Amino acid sequence: MRICTAFSYSMGENMINLKKKNIILLIILAIIVLTIGCMAKFIHDKNTEKAAKEKAAEVAIETMKREKNIDFVVTDVKIQHLELEGFIRVRGYDKNNKQKKNYVVVNKIQNYEVAYSGEE
Repeated sequence: MRICTAFSYSMGENMINLKKKNIILLIILAIIVLTIGCMAKFIHDKNTEKAAKEKAAEVAIETMKREKNIDFVVTDVKIQHLELEGFIRVRGYDKNNKQKKNYVVVNKIQNYEVAYSGEE
């Protein structure tokens, strides 16, 4: 009888150790999956932001050429936040007159439509 109880106790202890190892492995796996997911989201957001800036700059150049007959050179593109969420401000100057600085505000939500523009 003593051999059976010692064996049972040993089996129970092994089961507990096995459960602990499984829990630790699951935690490590969850951390790895979350890390990969966060990295993928960060890379995707950066690529999306870059594409939005490029599209807004393209729209600004076309608009300045069409409406004011200016060869617009882009110097800065900034995605607005808080109360101006969804707008992208594109700054630049006239290629023929570097002193003449302009800006164009593009509404990203409205399919990159120009909201307004002006001189600085």
